[in-house]
Amino acid sequence: MRDGGDGSTEGTRRPTARLKAKSTAAAGGGLGALLKDWRALRGMSQLRLALEAEVSPRHLAFIESGRAVPSQDMVLRLADALMLGLRERNVLLVAAGHAPRFGEGAWNSEELKELRRAASMMLAAHEPYPALVLDAASTVLDANTGALTMMGEGRDALGRINLMDLVFSPGRVRSAIGNWSEVAGFLLHRLRENARLRGPRSEAARVLERVLAFPEARHLPPMPGGAGSVLVPLTFTVDGVTTHWFTTVTTFGAPLHALAEEITIEQFHPR
Repeated sequence: MRDGGDGSTEGTRRPTARLKAKSTAAAGGGLGALLKDWRALRGMSQLRLALEAEVSPRHLAFIESGRAVPSQDMVLRLADALMLGLRERNVLLVAAGHAPRFGEGAWNSEELKELRRAASMMLAAHEPYPALVLDAASTVLDANTGALTMMGEGRDALGRINLMDLVFSPGRVRSAIGNWSEVAGFLLHRLRENARLRGPRSEAARVLERVLAFPEARHLPPMPGGAGSVLVPLTFTVDGVTTHWFTTVTTFGAPLHALAEEITIEQFHPR
């Protein structure tokens, strides 16, 4: 073996350098593919992303090709320019070889107990009118008695039922909605927006694919409403009794947790 000039031998130094280069390329390549996918989804050129993230186009090209691995700060700047959610930012960080920055615990995890308590207080205060907690994919995480009665479900179904399935699948909820096309069209629009924001690998995208398998979903208008419309109402009939509702949506402010960012609390108000 020849001396490397720094106290090491060339035979031991080269494999280490090759291993490091291989590891760097693997991490950068995974990140590069994700960045290209997100740029395509956002309709952004490499130059535009570089300008938005305040990074040189050459450096961004190196990141996307796997020739450079960015710092955590750089990954977050790119994610910010791409308008990514916290869950998607974690994916980019891991792809670049960094630890996730934001929590991703489930609704019933210990870290979200304060959020569950706050949501529970809001649901209880809204009784007897319906109120429910949804994630980005429209999974019903929690609901008050009014909402459970409207859906015809028990508390044991929470976390397993999906609002989109209830609205689009034949059954009690769908048959009770008097203005189904309007309501379904708006919910489909909202789900499409969530899928666009969260990306094609998200749970919202999977639910969207499932919903679009229903023939009626493909023939709904892109967005309901017209001149003079203010809100999309809900007309609901059960046992011959018809009620009319509009809804408000509440989100948690300044989230530092992926699920906390995605949660919405939907409250129904009588008209």
